[in-house]
Order: sequence, then structure tokens, then C-alpha cells
Amino acid sequence: MKLKDELKREAIINETIAIVYAKGFAGVKMAHIAKKVDISPSTLYVYFKSKDDLISSIATDLLKNITNISQNQLKQDLPYKLKFKAIWVFYINFGINNRKEMSFITQVKQSPYFDMIPEHIRHLKSSFILDLLDEGKQQGLIKDVDNTILSALLGAFLTETIKLIDSKLLQLQEEDINTMFLLAWDAVKN
Repeated sequence: MKLKDELKREAIINETIAIVYAKGFAGVKMAHIAKKVDISPSTLYVYFKSKDDLISSIATDLLKNITNISQNQLKQDLPYKLKFKAIWVFYINFGINNRKEMSFITQVKQSPYFDMIPEHIRHLKSSFILDLLDEGKQQGLIKDVDNTILSALLGAFLTETIKLIDSKLLQLQEEDINTMFLLAWDAVKN
């Protein structure tokens, strides 16, 4: 059995993310990826057993990394509204600076690949956000509405904010980010 080279694994992952960004999952062909990263198809299968394994593994790693980074950047001693805003700004910046990865995750969530991700990983990010919403409810700062509804509302605000910035209809500057944040905050605050 061949040993795994971390640089080759990273090249496979990056090429797959780029293909999904450009062509969707239908564009992912194992032989094409192997050729693009200059390995044989049999070597590619040393790293990932199948296309399903490749896509679900990438999604699993991305979800874990996004959640870990956001949790590590959050200062627990901040007042609630500032903590909420810090997460808001983190996800906007992450979405803008990692378009391909965010597109990959979005496509996975809308496909059967999402069910291939271990359940505890699928719920990592959402449980982090749900805990934050629950904290706000306990402090009487957030509307006592089902967290699924609040998460959907906030997710829509975030997605549209990122789209507006991408399309240059909104600037990635403090004033515009604050305006969008305050609109989202007003939607969920008690």
C-alpha cells in the first residue's frame, strides 16, 4: 500500500473544491482529478475510496474547521450583543474570503452527500449557533421563537449580505456591515 503524502491530499481537496465551485458535483470525475494533481487514478483511491468518500470527507473537514475557528475566535466574556456581532462578522468575512469552500458546503447541504457526513459533525455549527441563541433567550435579549426559525432568518441575512458584497452592491466596510448586522439584530432581538 502506498503512503499518503499530505501535499497530494491537499491538492486533491483543492482541485475537488474548485471543480464543485465551477461545475457542481457532476463535474467531479476521479480520473480528471488524478490527472490535474499529477497522480495515477489508483493513487487517488489510496486517499479516498470513492467520489462519495472524497466529497463527504472534504465537507466533514470543512464543517469541523469552520466551527472550530469561529468558536476559537469568540471571546466568551463579551457582552451578548457584541458576541453575537463577532460571530456575524466572522461568518461574513469567512464567506467572502472562502467563496469556493462556502459554495462547496452550501451545495453539500442541499444534496444527499450531507447525509454521508457523521451526524455529530452535521450538527456542530448549528449547535454552536443554537447555544448562542439559547444564551440570548435566557438573558431575555432574543425573541422566544423556535431556534430553527431564528437560524433560518439569520442564515438568510448572512447569505444575502455576502451576495451583496460579492456583487459590489454593498461595500465591505464597517458602516455597511453594521447596517446589515443591525437589521438582523432587530429581527431577532426581544
